[in-house]
Amino acid sequence: MRRRDRNHKVELTGDEEQLVSFRLGKGTFALKVGQVREIGKVEDITTVPKMPDYVEGVMNLRGQITTVIDLKKRFALCKDVNEARTAQSRIIVAEVGENQLGIIVDSVEDVMRVPRANISPPPKTLASDVDASFLTGICKLENKLVMLLDLESILVTKSDLDDVAKLSGETKNGGAPA
Repeated sequence: MRRRDRNHKVELTGDEEQLVSFRLGKGTFALKVGQVREIGKVEDITTVPKMPDYVEGVMNLRGQITTVIDLKKRFALCKDVNEARTAQSRIIVAEVGENQLGIIVDSVEDVMRVPRANISPPPKTLASDVDASFLTGICKLENKLVMLLDLESILVTKSDLDDVAKLSGETKNGGAPA
């Protein structure tokens, strides 16, 4: 099997978006590839007291402290509080402003190219389990709809963003947040 050269850039025309799609419950969601740093297994998350319930804690990712959130909890998609993660559960590490954020999802599906003509703004009257303010668009694919997420609006309040910045501070002082 031939390995793809990591230095090879994927060429996109101005008419396409490249997305990473993933599952949360019964829904399919996506992030722009440019926001995603890496995808890994869910492991070694340290809980932090007095955080919102959807903040699972922090993890050390190659020397950088990264805040980890559970999107199912953030979107209130958990019907059962004891709902277990599976072997397919993953953490998508993404860039949110100047911060790095780990996002727990049920599974990662695909990296895909979607013509921009297939992406519509979310309807203002969206009746969904996910607040429409979390969406930047809806991708219309042949056999399904994919919700395109706005990561910055997932951390709605300034205090949420400040909490992530504090928890994910650069480790300049021997592992202590700056």
